[in-house]
Amino acid sequence: MTRVETSQDTDPSARTLVGAAAAGATAAAHPPAAPKPVARGQRKFRLRADETVPDGVRRVARGRLANGVDALAGVTTAGLGEAVHATRKNIKRVRAVVRLSRDALGEDVYDRENTHLRMIAGQLAGARDARVLVETLTALEERFEDELPRAATAALRARLEDDHERAAAAMAGAGDPPARAAQALDEAQARTAQWSFARDDFGALKPGLRRTYRRGRKRLRAARREPSAENLHDCRKRVKDLWHAAQLLHPAHPKRMKRLARDAHELADLLGDHHDLSVLRDYVEVHPQLFIGAAPRDALLAVLDRRRDALCRKALKRGRRLYKRSPKRFVGAVEQGWRKRVGAGQGSVAG
Repeated sequence: MTRVETSQDTDPSARTLVGAAAAGATAAAHPPAAPKPVARGQRKFRLRADETVPDGVRRVARGRLANGVDALAGVTTAGLGEAVHATRKNIKRVRAVVRLSRDALGEDVYDRENTHLRMIAGQLAGARDARVLVETLTALEERFEDELPRAATAALRARLEDDHERAAAAMAGAGDPPARAAQALDEAQARTAQWSFARDDFGALKPGLRRTYRRGRKRLRAARREPSAENLHDCRKRVKDLWHAAQLLHPAHPKRMKRLARDAHELADLLGDHHDLSVLRDYVEVHPQLFIGAAPRDALLAVLDRRRDALCRKALKRGRRLYKRSPKRFVGAVEQGWRKRVGAGQGSVAG
């Protein structure tokens, strides 16, 4: 990636969260103008038949970034968890759009935006990740209430709650991360106006769609060969990319793309639950002092493994159906639907 010095490199006090994340990264000589408000009617995560692909991609990205800013606006301590969760979901969708558009945007823009957005999400991750472990334990206790009396996991729950409170306090003690993140998202939103594309028809997204599907298929094969927590988590990331691609390309075939998005979403949820259980299991393994004797801990590990195994089997079965076609056939069908319903006449000039 080409790197140039920016004004933020020489003035650390002026760095925002985004500036700090990309110190020295490719950037415009002057910061982009403040973004115009994005009307809610323009924020739907879907391309439209009455716009070129670049216009649609920029609109969708701005809309999701604006949603993130709105979620963080005036957030209180009590509502911080939900605001962070909503913001991170919006950031993930924008990153999926950037990955899908990578070939048409070019490597410099892709690297810059992907790095910036990943950093923003990372700065907001701590408190949310700690909360997920509490929610995962609660769901497990409810499902296996006959095998996991609350008293057996009381110390573990107290420790997880304490971890969450400390993570939230650390975020609050770091200044005002939500405000800094909102400013960074505003800057990212403004930069979308500078995105230029090598093409403005379906060809702008075709290589990215092929890569998204091919990588997902490859990750699924790896998970089937070795269903480790790491392989299944990698598979989940690629399934979520396919889910977002199906949402974005809905006009290609509304019914089929809606079904594809639903199936990918459900598979991503299964793999997400498996990942959360795996993280909780690791936590239990390294904190044996939170249990009175070996029996309660062994009982918890047993239900964790049983639940993970069930989710793994179900996910791999669904994954096989989701990726049953070859990348060539899959992309060809989407392209055919796009040209039939949206048209090939959107042009092939940079947008």
